[in-house]
Formats: sequence, structure tokens, C-alpha cells
Amino acid sequence: MELHELAVHDLVSTADARTLGLGPSDLRRLVRAGTVRRVIRGWYAVRPPGAGPAPWEGDDVFEAHRRRHRLLTVALVRSFDGRVAASHQSALVLLGGRLWRSPLDVAHLARSGDDHSRHRAMAVIHPLASPTVLAAPGVPTVHPAHAVVQVGLRSRGTGRPAMPFESLVAADGALHDGLVSPDELVAAVAVHAGHPGIPGVRELLRWADGRHESVGETRLAQAMRALGYRFRAQVEYAVDGRLWRVDFELEDEPVLIEFDGMGKYLAGLAAPTPQQLQRALAAEKWREDALRSLGKQMARVTWADLDVLGVIRDKIEAARSLARLRRTA
Repeated sequence: MELHELAVHDLVSTADARTLGLGPSDLRRLVRAGTVRRVIRGWYAVRPPGAGPAPWEGDDVFEAHRRRHRLLTVALVRSFDGRVAASHQSALVLLGGRLWRSPLDVAHLARSGDDHSRHRAMAVIHPLASPTVLAAPGVPTVHPAHAVVQVGLRSRGTGRPAMPFESLVAADGALHDGLVSPDELVAAVAVHAGHPGIPGVRELLRWADGRHESVGETRLAQAMRALGYRFRAQVEYAVDGRLWRVDFELEDEPVLIEFDGMGKYLAGLAAPTPQQLQRALAAEKWREDALRSLGKQMARVTWADLDVLGVIRDKIEAARSLARLRRTA
């Protein structure tokens, strides 16, 4: 029997290793060889032979951080022998939820029966605020609606400021994926009514919309609201028997707003080839020409644009001006 055969959720304990006669020096040797990775004291992630990427690796830095946070959270939950559940961003990572800037350096857990938060190395432990559910790997988490609210609140354990927009990002993702309902979000806000930062979370969750398909779309929608634009999301148009869907359309002008349009054609490609880029450009131009044939004008917003409201306004206003010129021509 090999060590990886004892892994549950990609993790083994030192007790598991001892059943195979492996002691601390053997585990250190395996760590140096890259076949296991120490997660917390007494718990190791295992790379099965021939299984592709290790469970702590990812296609990009963000995915790697999420995968390592998953390992950290599961190891801590298992080390408490079921007396805690994952909460906050840790629950959302296990549930496959959407995050943007939530820090993943420590795990957030909830312990039933506590009346205050406690600390442990690489973890903040909170009182349990909701019934638990089982995440995809069979690990207990708080209800996803509560995790959505929690990620936007100031963490008493770490002293980090509140990030209410993170709750909106998580809510859009959870609604889109069917993890929560609007009523469940309202109920979760009510449970956390006395928590610092809840007014900001409550205000932003008024705009929660499961039609937004990415963090970028959530950010763009909120930027347009801040700029005073009224718009519809995920609008569909048929041209020559082909159905096209666009991220946003202004309510008062035939102006379509797309976030990172070409990315739709490169999804899942970490390093697209020149040929793939060329095909994506051609497909996007064809799509844009089809929509322009309906009298629409297009404003394209990239990830970098989202940091500057003035850039977003300029792009939308340029498209509005073209729409008005075409209407009066």
C-alpha cells in the first residue's frame, strides 16, 4: 500500500503515515522530493503518481491559491474532528464560489457553541451562525448564503477592514450557480444584523444579480451604476438565424457594453496560440458586425479599464455619440 492510497480529500495525517511505517524523517524526505506538501502540523497533501498536477498546483496563481486554501481548510476541519465547519471565503472556496479580493492566507472556520472568535495557527475560528451543509468534497461548511455575507464583513479575528463589495461578487456567483436564493441572502443578512460592516453589505446586496457571469461583469455593472447609467443585463438578439447575447445594453440608447469580449472565445486557454488568437479576433469581429447591423453601437471594457471610472465613461459616451449620429444621419 502507498501513502497516496490513504489520502482523503488529497490529505493524509501523520497517523496515516505511521500505519505504513513512515515517520517524520520519511515525510520530510517526501516533501523534499515534491511528492507530498506539508499543509499544517500533522497533515500533508499528497501528489498521486501519474495523476497530473499536484492538488496544490493550478493553471495560474489565483487557482493555485484557491487549491492551497482548500487543502488548508480541509486539513483544519479534519484536525478538529468535525467540531468546526468552514465559513467565510473558506466555505466559498470549498463550494466553488466566486471571489475577488478575499485573502486566502488563513482559513475561516465556525465552531458551534462558542460565544467569541478564537485563534489558531493559520485559522480564525468564529461562532457558528447557521446550520452547516456539506461541500462538494463532503466537508462541512456554513450555508453558502451566510458565507456570501461573511466575506464582506470586517473580520474581528484578523482586524482586516470590511470589504462589502466582495459580498456582491460572491452573491452574483452564488445566484448564478444556484447555490443560494434571493430569500436566503435576505435571511443571512438578518442573522448578521449586529456585525460591523453589515450596512455596506446590505446595501450592495440589493444589486445582487445571478445573470452576471464573472467578477469582471459584477465590477462593470457596479461601475455603471456609480456613473448613473441605467442598463439591462444579458440581452439577446437574433441575426440571420444566429442568437447573440451581450453583457449589457443601455436602456436609453442602442449601446451595447461588453466586458472582455474576446475572452469568451479563449475561455479555458491558459496560453492561446497565435492561430487561436486570430480565430478569436475574427469571431468577435463577425459578432460585432452582426450586432451593428441592427443599429447597435459597441463599447468594450477590459479588466484594466475597471480601475478607472473615467475610462469606462469615455468608452460608453463615445458609443452613445455614434448611436446619436447614426440616428440623425
